[in-house]
Amino acid sequence: MTEEFKKAFSNLSVDEKRNQISNELIIISELIKLKEESLKLPSVLSVKDYVSNSNMTESEMLDFLYEDIYNIQKELITVFSIN
Repeated sequence: MTEEFKKAFSNLSVDEKRNQISNELIIISELIKLKEESLKLPSVLSVKDYVSNSNMTESEMLDFLYEDIYNIQKELITVFSIN
């Protein structure tokens, strides 16, 4: 990641940062699903889409992200154990 990219992210509002992180997790989940499909594995991965301006507290947002990250981790362990 370049310094320019980090600075651009840093300049986003908190809500925009939350949305961007959520979008990145969705992209990662879609890549995992593509790999699972190529391995003929059923996918059970589900990643939530953050709704902008949802007025979540920081604690709620961290819970929200943690659940998605945990689910991605479980799915990656499955994919790597097969591959």
